[in-house]
Amino acid sequence: MLVIHQENVWETYPYYQLSNLIFDYSLRYTDRNMKLKDYGTGELYSPVEAHLLEKIFFNPGITVTDLAKKSNRSKGAISQVVTKLIEKGLVIKTSQEFHKKRMSLWATPKGKQLTKAHLKYDDEKTGEFFKQLLEHYTSEQIDAFFKVMESCLYLLHDDYESALMQNLPNPLK
Repeated sequence: MLVIHQENVWETYPYYQLSNLIFDYSLRYTDRNMKLKDYGTGELYSPVEAHLLEKIFFNPGITVTDLAKKSNRSKGAISQVVTKLIEKGLVIKTSQEFHKKRMSLWATPKGKQLTKAHLKYDDEKTGEFFKQLLEHYTSEQIDAFFKVMESCLYLLHDDYESALMQNLPNPLK
């Protein structure tokens, strides 16, 4: 049997294990967010639909372009989800008074009901998650984790200029 001596990968690539941990976490979190859920309305929706609807709910009259900017997604990707939300009766779009080609998005009563149910669902599930974490970590450690996560999101933004233009707070200051 031929044995090839390999360098110590962990010495050559000291951040590889951390990179793998981040990748595995991202995959698992993404997989979790692809599953349809009943947020308490008796119907199934994806978390992507629920969170995009939430942005429309809290920003009545928002456009697809602005949604894309807020979500850091392409207009095409956002348009596809918005089309589903319209088909499901959760959102309506209307032309703007001064720019007839620009369409504003509005949550319907059904969309408002789902958003409220989604907020309650996420709050309860996140609360349960934190109770589990508090069995192993202090609240200060959990707060530090979220401060680091906020900084990571800032650093991962497409570019600093774009982050500054959107007035994103710089958690690194």
